[in-house]
Amino acid sequence: MRDKLKAGAASTITAVKRNMTPQKQVKLKLVHIDFWSAVRVALLVTIAMGIATIIGFTLLWAVVSQTGLFGSLNSLVNSVIGGSGSDIGAQLSLPRVLSFATTLAFFNIVLGTLLTGVCALIFNVIGRITGGISIGFTNN
Repeated sequence: MRDKLKAGAASTITAVKRNMTPQKQVKLKLVHIDFWSAVRVALLVTIAMGIATIIGFTLLWAVVSQTGLFGSLNSLVNSVIGGSGSDIGAQLSLPRVLSFATTLAFFNIVLGTLLTGVCALIFNVIGRITGGISIGFTNN
């Protein structure tokens, strides 16, 4: 019985091996990145990150405001300074936090897009000098 099972398993394995297509490996060289494609993709990615930044700041402010951490922070600052300091909750109001988040998001969008374009240009120069980057692909 064992011999039949071993023979059946061996024939199944050889049948599977015969039906499998061999893996084909292809090596390609990346020698050029289109400048405008890189800038367009970077613009979309940095806009998404900017929206996430604004939403993150808003949610963080809402959590801090609702949990009463502004009051605890006020008492801590007043005890350290040794007097009646300014109200941190009033200083970090929602319009101020949103204006800071929007300014930061806009700065990141502009700077991230510009840096991606510069990196694409630098890669193209290096690709001309060195011949590019060799990348291997398989059909699996």
